Amino acid sequence: MKILFHINSMGHGGAERVVSVLSAAFADGGHKVVLATLWRSDDEYEVDKRVRRMSVGLTADEDRKGRIYKIWARFEKLRKCIKNENPDLVISFCNKANFRSAYALFGMKTPLLISVRNDPDKDYRPYRLPTWYMEHKASGCVFQTPDAMNFFSERLRRKGRIILNPLSEQYLNRPVSACEGVRRKEIVTAGRITRQKNQLLLIKAFNEIKEKYPDYVLKIYGEVEQKDVFSEMEAYIKDNALDGRVLFMGVSDRLPDEISDSALFVLPSDYEGMPNALIEAMALGLACIATDCPCGGARMLIDDKKSGLLVPTGNVAQLASAIDYMLSHESEAARMGAEAEKLVARVEPQKIAAEWLEFIDDILAKKH
Repeated sequence: MKILFHINSMGHGGAERVVSVLSAAFADGGHKVVLATLWRSDDEYEVDKRVRRMSVGLTADEDRKGRIYKIWARFEKLRKCIKNENPDLVISFCNKANFRSAYALFGMKTPLLISVRNDPDKDYRPYRLPTWYMEHKASGCVFQTPDAMNFFSERLRRKGRIILNPLSEQYLNRPVSACEGVRRKEIVTAGRITRQKNQLLLIKAFNEIKEKYPDYVLKIYGEVEQKDVFSEMEAYIKDNALDGRVLFMGVSDRLPDEISDSALFVLPSDYEGMPNALIEAMALGLACIATDCPCGGARMLIDDKKSGLLVPTGNVAQLASAIDYMLSHESEAARMGAEAEKLVARVEPQKIAAEWLEFIDDILAKKH
């Protein structure tokens, strides 16, 4: 069949990585895949060469016009693209692309499969009318967690399915570490530097235990998306004499190699969808700590005290206590890391792609 994906861009975000993995897997299965994006980011996930990419974004002149015009122009360009390509199915990712796809398909019989990412309370509650229309127009919806599914109307829940995110191929079949159990004295986290990811919470927790663990450093991987958040972190680091103990590593194409021997991975987010960074850290066999944040993604991945530790969101003291526990109980941390690695069987990319294709087959069967 012919499948058209729509997402804003292929920049380094969780949804974009899933589109990269799925589009390649669908191409492997012999399907024709088209990817329609609004713009190209400076640093993007790789798009398989068999996937034909198209732009439905604005020209420089169009981008200087008013907000209403730009919304309409994007909608019209996507609608024209869908008409010209005539796919068997449109798959959209993230709230704005879901809304745009639903409106672009007005009066058309092409089925729409939407994918809800992130916390729907943040992404959909402010947009009641577009959300209502999206719920009616969509033929199906992929949710990441039960909490996310339960946010929406019964109409959409009946058309929904919960599917985990696929693991990137670079995290599969990795060689046994040469460190033979000896881990580097570093705590790592990965994610865009934004208020949502709340890396400042982790820095504050690290500050609480820095004297007890003087040889440890905290490494933060990810691009700076919100400069004011980055400035707050820099100021806190300076005020608390953490220079040289907290390191900003930027974006790395070799992240699995760089963090695989770390002592601990921490996800300090205030909210998430299904956190890819946590999936990847667990797949590497790292001891992991995550905030039990909305909309329940970390809770679906970590079995608390068995394959990692869950802590409340925004609580410095409890996060510091969890870090202290992991660093002072190395054998227990190793046991949890080994248990975490078993997640790979649930998120193997071909398995997840097969779950998507099974859902797609169900949707298309109902349309015929």
